[in-house]
Amino acid sequence: MPFLSTIEEFAEAKGEIKGARKNCQDNIIKILANRFDDVPELMSNSITKIDDMLILENLLLSSISVPSLEEFQKLIDAELQQN
Repeated sequence: MPFLSTIEEFAEAKGEIKGARKNCQDNIIKILANRFDDVPELMSNSITKIDDMLILENLLLSSISVPSLEEFQKLIDAELQQN
């Protein structure tokens, strides 16, 4: 049964990564909503489509101090163009 446990471990690790990604996406949207009252649906959809944790972590940090939603959208666009 070691093969099965290896598959289970892989699935568990993949689930943890997926959960961390979803959590980061949700936190970005919550922070922006708290700061700016309303996050456009297009922006929320863009955030939830990002899979790269490094990009999400950068956006999470930026969401705390970005001066406007327009500036945040520019950051999203810049991050996506780099990758």
